[in-house]
Amino acid sequence: MEKKTELDKLLWDALLAGQGEFFNTSSGLPFSYVVKRKRNGEYSGELLVSRKETSKTLTRSSVLLAFHKVIDAAQICDINGKAELILPEYKGPKAIGQIFGISYIYSIFWKFGLIRVPAKVQEKLMDIK
Repeated sequence: MEKKTELDKLLWDALLAGQGEFFNTSSGLPFSYVVKRKRNGEYSGELLVSRKETSKTLTRSSVLLAFHKVIDAAQICDINGKAELILPEYKGPKAIGQIFGISYIYSIFWKFGLIRVPAKVQEKLMDIK
């Protein structure tokens, strides 16, 4: 349980550091996000995703749910006497699970190096305008 909490904190720190970066969904739509703040200035645990003039809010719990599914699907293999982490490959966002905002989470996870995607999907994720 302690390791899980440490991983959650590392992911959250990465999300904080990634604010304002530009991403593409797997269908090629650009977006960015910021982490909302409470009145006292602390982070609220919600990501505000900006897509054109509309915004969508993703909760920390949705991101962590997807993260734990990815971590559970990762494998550690012995390759020539050396342990290697094999990250899961997902053909599309819904392959991770039916999670609110998964199309955005999928893109963020790919850019953070948490998942692998097929080459055709990668082309769309990389096409930042």
